[in-house]
Amino acid sequence: METFSALKIAEIVGGSILYGDGSKLISAVSTNSKEGNETTLFVPIIGERVDAHNFIKDAYNSGMRVTFTMRDKIEEDTNDMTYIKVEHTLDALQQLATYYREQFTLPIIGITGSVGKTTTKEMIAAALSVKYNVLKTLGNMNSQVGLPQMMLKIAKEHDIAVIEMGMSLPGEMERLAKIVKPNLAVITNIGVSHIGQLGSKENIREAKLNIINEFSKDATLFVNGEDELLYEVYDAYKKDTKNIDSTQKQSKIKTSFETKKALENATVEAFGLQNEFAYFAKNIRNLGEQTFFNFCFMDSRGKMIEEEIKLNVLGTHNVLNAVVALSVAYTYGIHPKEAKKGLEEYRPISMRGEIEKLNGITLVDDTYNASPDSMKSAVDVLLALPEANRRIAVFADILELGEMSHSCHYEVGTYLAKTSVDVVVTVGGEARYITDAIKENNNRITTINFTDNESAANYLLSELKTGDSIILKGSRGMHLDEIVHKIKEKF
Repeated sequence: METFSALKIAEIVGGSILYGDGSKLISAVSTNSKEGNETTLFVPIIGERVDAHNFIKDAYNSGMRVTFTMRDKIEEDTNDMTYIKVEHTLDALQQLATYYREQFTLPIIGITGSVGKTTTKEMIAAALSVKYNVLKTLGNMNSQVGLPQMMLKIAKEHDIAVIEMGMSLPGEMERLAKIVKPNLAVITNIGVSHIGQLGSKENIREAKLNIINEFSKDATLFVNGEDELLYEVYDAYKKDTKNIDSTQKQSKIKTSFETKKALENATVEAFGLQNEFAYFAKNIRNLGEQTFFNFCFMDSRGKMIEEEIKLNVLGTHNVLNAVVALSVAYTYGIHPKEAKKGLEEYRPISMRGEIEKLNGITLVDDTYNASPDSMKSAVDVLLALPEANRRIAVFADILELGEMSHSCHYEVGTYLAKTSVDVVVTVGGEARYITDAIKENNNRITTINFTDNESAANYLLSELKTGDSIILKGSRGMHLDEIVHKIKEKF
C-alpha cells in the first residue's frame, strides 16, 4: 500500500480525526488486532458475534497507532493513538480500497463462480506470470472484508492483478465490483453454493453477473460454456450472433439494469470443450498423474491454432480452468506457447486437490470446501488416479444448501453409483443421503455413514491398505482435514 497520512485517509472515507495526530503515516491496514505495526491502520469490524472495537487496545499493544472507530471515546492508555471517526468501519475500509484502486491503471481480472475460483485464479496468475509481475489474491481474501484489504496491496511494480471475488448474499457482488472495477471478468460456473441464501441457480447467476457492472466498453467477460446457465448468457450476448431472436434470448436472462448494459457493451466469450467456442480443449488424456490436452484458439488472422498443454493435476474441471487461463493470457498478449510454461509450474494449493504418496497409499486432500459439482469432479479425479487397488471416497456434508440439501446430496450419490469407486464413507447427517442413493442404485459399492470425524477416521485407519487411493472432500465447516491429519500420522 502506498503511504497516506491519517488525515488524508479520514478525508477519503468521509471521516474525521476524533483524537490524535492526523499527520501519522499509514502504509498498511489490518483487521487483526495482533497483526500490524505503527504504520498499520487498524480496522475494527463488527461481526455477527464480535465487535472488534473491543480489541483496539490489543491493536495498540501490538504496535498500531491509528485506528478507525465508530465510537465517541478512546480506550484507556492509548493516548498516542490516532482515532479516525467513521460512520461504519467496513464501509470506510471499502471506500478506502475503492479510492486506492482508482489511483492505478493496471488491468485487473476479476474471478467469480460457485466452484473453482481459487484454482482458476492460481492458473491465470501462473499463465500471466511468464510475462508480467502479477498480484493475485492471497488465501481467502475474497470477501467484503478481505477483498478491500487485498486491493490495498496493489503497488507500482505490479503489471496486472488477478482478484478473486466471492459472495454469498444478494448485493455483495455489486459492492465488490465497485471496489475492483475489473477490466476482464471470468465466471467459472453457476452451482448451488449459497442457494439457501439466494433461492435458485438463476438468482445466483444474476448475483454473480454483477461482477461486470463497472465494466468499460472495451471489457471482456469469459464464461464457462459447459455450464448451461452461463452458455445462455454467451448465446444471448455473443458479438457475432446472427440470431434474430437474440433480444428474446436476452429477455430470458434476469439481470440488473447495470448488468444488462454492461453485457450489451462487453465482449462475451465462452471457453469449454466445444469447437463453437473461440477457446476450447480437445483430445484430453491422462498419463499417470498428469493431464494432457490440445488447446485450440483463433489467432489474430482468424486461423485455428492448436497447442499441446501439460498439467500436473487431474480432472476435466482443471482442464477448463487451464483453458480460461490460456485464453486470458492470450487476451493480454501471451501466446499459449509461452503461457503453458507457467501452467506447467502450477501445483494444487493446500487442501485443494493435493496428491500425496503415503507408504503405498495415494491420498488426495480436497477438504477446503465442497459443492455437488465439485464432489462429482472429485470422483472423476479419484477414478483418474493410476493403478489403484481400491478407490475410496470420503465425503462430508455440503453446507448452506437450504431446502435443496437432500436432493443435492442424493444427486452426488446417484453419480457415484454409476462409477467404479469401491468404497464410499460419508460423514454427517446430510451426507447420509449420498450413501442412501448409492445403496438404492448400486449394491456393489461398500458404503458407511458416520456422524463424526473421529469415528470415520478410526474406520479408515483400520481399513486402508497398500495400493488404496482415497480422496476426501466436504464443506470447510465439517473439518475433514482432521481425518487427513490422522491418516498422515499413521502412514
